[in-house]
Amino acid sequence: MTPSNSQSGGSGFGAGLLGGLFVSAIVFAIGGAGVFVIVKKKSERAVEGWKLVPIIVAAEDIEENTAVTVDMISQRSIPEQFVTASSVKPDSASYILNQKTLFPLQAGDPMLWADFETNGGQPVLFAAKDIAVGATMTPEDFEDRVIPKELFTESWVQTRDREEAVGRMLLAPFRKGDPILWTHLKAAGAK
Repeated sequence: MTPSNSQSGGSGFGAGLLGGLFVSAIVFAIGGAGVFVIVKKKSERAVEGWKLVPIIVAAEDIEENTAVTVDMISQRSIPEQFVTASSVKPDSASYILNQKTLFPLQAGDPMLWADFETNGGQPVLFAAKDIAVGATMTPEDFEDRVIPKELFTESWVQTRDREEAVGRMLLAPFRKGDPILWTHLKAAGAK
């Protein structure tokens, strides 16, 4: 009887050891997966906004009041967090050709719609200064500019709608030179 008791005790120890190893492996696998998910999310957050987006930049120094030609512009990719609606994108570069600059530009400067005089365009409002999220729009926040009619959509606030935009709260920040868009303004009467 003694040998069978020792064998059953040995079997219990082996089964317990295997069970303990199995449970430990599951715990380590779950913990490892958890750590992997956490590291992956932190890694994604670290590069968020750093995806490169192509924009048009000045290929050379350009004097004020100069008509832009194709050899004066270049394409460069910059992090998407620095690209605004006022940045000229490569697919719209043809709209700035033969347009006169309102300001001098240095080689490498991003080209903005506000940098150009446009002919026969649509009068819209641009931010006259940097404006933070949650701010209420005032008349001093606006600057009139003209954009090519081909670029105009109903989301742009036209100069004739200035009074309707005054007093609205911002849902997104504006940087000086950004176009004022209805989609970034809280709807009138909305809570």
